[in-house]
Amino acid sequence: CGEANAGAEDEGEADAGWIEGAAILLSVVCVVLVTAFNDWSKEKQFRGLQSRIEQEQRFAVVRKGNVIQIPVADIVVGDMAQVKYGDLLPADGILVQGNDLKIDESSLTGESDHVRKSVDKDPMLLSGFFLAPCYSFAINSQ
Repeated sequence: CGEANAGAEDEGEADAGWIEGAAILLSVVCVVLVTAFNDWSKEKQFRGLQSRIEQEQRFAVVRKGNVIQIPVADIVVGDMAQVKYGDLLPADGILVQGNDLKIDESSLTGESDHVRKSVDKDPMLLSGFFLAPCYSFAINSQ
């Protein structure tokens, strides 16, 4: 009598066993879709912010002997960008003139100390770094 009941339970579980697998698969699909949508919307917001920054942020550059204010997107090779304390470097370049120039390279090296730059020693400047107190000129070398 006990054996007949046990066999019926196993048969019922076997018929409904696919539900567990389908539920797991459906859960995975839902998580993947939500994550993909989230990443897509964040990327879209980031692109919008990036383009807004490029359009709004202006730099004083020396071009053909004249100092003009231009958006970051219009900087070309040969422009000399005048940067000051707290500025985010608009492009890669070479230090031409500076006074006690220090750069925050923590995003590249992970070190929180500011790196001293001079015309004679370590004149390379990379875009995306912040300037510590100084005034300097840099040649854009994109």
